[in-house]
Formats: sequence, structure tokens, C-alpha cells
Amino acid sequence: DGCPDIAPSATTSYQFPDSDGDGIDDRWDSCISQPETINGYLDWDGCPDTTPTHSGSLIDSDYDSIPDSIDQCPLERENFNKFQDNDGCPDVVDYKITGDADGDGIFGDNDLCPYLQETYNKFKDDDGCPDSIADDKSTADTDSDGIIDRFDLCPTQPETVNGFQDTDGCPDKFTSSLDSDYDGIFGDNDLCPYTRETFNNFQDEDGCPDIAPSATTSYQFPDSDGDGIDDRWDSCISQPETINGYLDWDGCPDTTPTHSGSLIDSDYDSIPDSIDQCPLERENFNKFRDDDGCPDSLDLKSIGDSDYDGIFGDNDLCPYARENYNGFQDDDGCPDLAPSTDKITADTDGDGIIDNLDLCPTQPETVNGFKDTDGCPDKFTSTLDIDRDGIPDYLDSCPSNPETYNNFQDDDGCPDVATSTTTDYKFPDSDGDGIDDRWDSCLNEKENFNGYLDWDGCPDVRGADSTAPTQPDSDSDGYPDHLDSCPTAPETWNKYRDWDGCPDTAPEQQRFVHDDDLDGIINDVDQCPLQSEDYIGIIDGCPEQ
Repeated sequence: DGCPDIAPSATTSYQFPDSDGDGIDDRWDSCISQPETINGYLDWDGCPDTTPTHSGSLIDSDYDSIPDSIDQCPLERENFNKFQDNDGCPDVVDYKITGDADGDGIFGDNDLCPYLQETYNKFKDDDGCPDSIADDKSTADTDSDGIIDRFDLCPTQPETVNGFQDTDGCPDKFTSSLDSDYDGIFGDNDLCPYTRETFNNFQDEDGCPDIAPSATTSYQFPDSDGDGIDDRWDSCISQPETINGYLDWDGCPDTTPTHSGSLIDSDYDSIPDSIDQCPLERENFNKFRDDDGCPDSLDLKSIGDSDYDGIFGDNDLCPYARENYNGFQDDDGCPDLAPSTDKITADTDGDGIIDNLDLCPTQPETVNGFKDTDGCPDKFTSTLDIDRDGIPDYLDSCPSNPETYNNFQDDDGCPDVATSTTTDYKFPDSDGDGIDDRWDSCLNEKENFNGYLDWDGCPDVRGADSTAPTQPDSDSDGYPDHLDSCPTAPETWNKYRDWDGCPDTAPEQQRFVHDDDLDGIINDVDQCPLQSEDYIGIIDGCPEQ
């Protein structure tokens, strides 16, 4: 038709996201994760808020929302920092606030009330604290758009300041229909009309692409000694690295090795002869006069491996300085400088594996019996369990004595006696007949205790008495006296020697003998390990019937 036009879209119009579902899309919502409180007060900002104090309400001289009648500091505003916030007094706590905990757009120490949102009502809006102002009818501005209510045609809806009827107090949608970059922001409202907006909840209304700045700083790994090498990689976390171009990556103080033309170090202890008081005897680095270059003795016995160099106890002549494994006196536990400078035998990480064979030449091998020849650290841990108590030896405080599982320090691997003052554990008894569910054959039906099979947990009817001569059973445990090893004491039915007619307690060691069907015949010799032996006929671990 010769006229300029915009082709209608065949698809539905783009819907801007509304994360909190309050009807205010994220472009304009100041609190995208908290829904607006629709109460006629600042309903356009997308944040939950409280209607300000009006005339006739309780007096609040310092505008901190705590009435003077209960405010202990009526002329000083509460700073709401989760420390005595209900007393009305400002207070200081000994910690530094970072980020924007209350999501009011005011960060860190600039927010005097870091855990309570600012009330944006044009009264001290930059302090980060909620406040209330008296309702002066002559200057009231309910929607906070700068146009007082008596001149505002839309007193509860803020003016859209866009150069079009900006004095009527009403939002309007007048914009040029031109949207050259198709980002949904039209005409003069689009500050970048030829480049599309990046909708990332950061200045999404200006029409320009941008990157949202993080409100919090990225996590920093700890660096205990402040040498710039974080503790993950620092081999000496309490001693700063000596940045001298020699092993600067290990985090430990060190001395550049002697090269031709460098200072002479006759005893190879890293202390030059010019300052070494014992130039022909090596320093043993035991934290006692380690800078004089002389070996010295302390009246103490070294145990363990304090410097983690794999050399333990008194075998380590330098218990607090790591052996550097360079093929020169590697068994004394002391750092040293190899007299040879042969690059063929260089071992940068000092793990005893030369660099041309070391898959990780700058990271020492973890000598633990697992791939010890590849030169790389590994996290393999042994699963050896000598006492077979289920706790690996490297975690077991008593590796040769099995744990006593009694709910008292069961994770230390040691036998013990519970000293708990709590009541003993009671096994469940679903039908309340006094026979716990472990032994009760009828969990939901009570035993009727009529002197007949009273131990099975099931209601039953006593059978007709036999006309045959009866056999005496003094303890009424079902075993006739002539077969009962304890005729006056009833059998304890616990699947442990239930055939002898005597009361007994299952021994602790039974927990470590595998007998899945609890018939007294261990799995190794039980031909039916999942079916209990009924002790009729052949005793092979299988029931005969």
C-alpha cells in the first residue's frame, strides 16, 4: 500500500517475568522475591510495606516506628540490627555487615538497619531504616511521586515521568510506537534504541544491554598467613611464603639453592657458610635456634610426623622442616640442597620421583601404597579393619579391639560400657501383650496367657488334656524336667541355646559371628543360612519339616 507499518506478530506478546507473582513484573519490582502488600500504600513498588502513621496515632518523635510511650530512646532512632531491636535505641554490635540482607537496595555499612527494609517515603530514604511521617493533609503524597494528593489525579498510583503529562500524577503509557531493536521498550524510553535490553533484573527499563553486578563479594578461600597462597594449596599455612623465585608456589619460607657463583653452603643446610656458625655441620631445624646453622638437641622425644614429610618420630632429624626429596640424604628428614645440578635428576616437588618420570612434577606424591610411582597426590584411604568391627583402622582408636555397639561412643572403635543416664531402649510391642515384636508371632493379636504357648505372642486355646501319663515341667518352659538342664528356671527364648531349658543372655561376640537365620549354626557350616534349624533329625542348619 506504499505506507510504512509494523507487521503484526503471529505469536502472543512477550510477558515479562514476575518472580514473586504479585502482578508487578520484575522490571519495576524492587523486591522480586517478596510480594507487594496491597494496602493502598506504595502498592507500585512491589515490596511489602506498612501504612505510615497518620494524625491521631501514637506519637513517634524519632520516626523509628516505635511509639514514644514504649521507646526507651524517643529522640534517637532504633537501627534494627537484630540486637535489642524493640527498645527503640540505636546500638552497635561488633561485626561488619556486608551485602544487602534486607533487600532494600542499601548495602553494607550504609544501611543503618541491615535487617529491616527502608520505607521509601521521601523521609531519610538513604539510611536504610523504616520510618513513618505524620499525615499532613496539606502535603500528603500517598504514592510518593512528588505530586501532593490534592493536585494528584491518581493519588495512589505514581506518575510515570516520561515527558508526557508529568504533572497530572497519573501513570501513562504514551511512548513512541517505534521499537527498532525489538526489545519491548519503545521510543524515547529506550536509551539504546538499536541494541536490545538484557533482561537480568538490573536496569531492565533503560533498553540497554548490561551485566548485573553481584550484591555480594565472591567467596574467598582462607589464607591464614596472608602470603597470597590460599590454605588449600599452602603447605605452611602459618608461615608466609618467601617470594624469591624458588618454590614460590608451596607457601613455605625457603632459601634459593646454591648455584655456581652463589654463596657457598658446605653442609647443604640452606644456610650460607658466611652466616652459618657450623658450616660443616647441618642445622636440624627443630624450632630451637634454627637460624644459627648448628645442630642442637632438646630434651624431648619426637613422635608422629609434624612436618608431614613421611619420616616419623626420632628418625626425622628435622621434625619441623620437611625433607625435600632430591636424591641427597633423603632419609634424614631435613631439607637440603643436592650438590649435583644435573637436570636429568631434577625433582621439583621433592617427592623422590624425578621430574621426567613424575606425572605431577610440582605436586608431591602421597605415599600410601596406592599408585605411589606416578608422582601425584591422591586421596586413597585404606579400608583395612583388623578387628572386624566395621570401623576402618585409620578411623579406629582401638584397631585390635572390636567396638561394643551399645549406643555409647559407637564410632570410636573401642569397647566400652555405656554410662548414659537415659532409660534403656525398649523394643516395640505393637499389640501391648508384653512380648516384644522380635519374638511375637502375632504382632496385632495379644497373647492370652493361659499357660499354653504363652511365649509365642498369639491368642490360643488350650488343647484337650492327654490321657497319657504327664511329664513334670517345674518351670513351665515347655521342656520336661528330665530333658531340662535348668528344671526350676525357665528358658530365655532369645534364639541362643533355646534348646537347653536355661535362662541365658546372647553373648556380645555373637554380633560378629554371621548367623543370618539366628538358629545357632553359623553361615559357614549352615546348609540353609536363611532358614532356621528346627533341631529335629539331622542337625545341618535346615528345618526337617
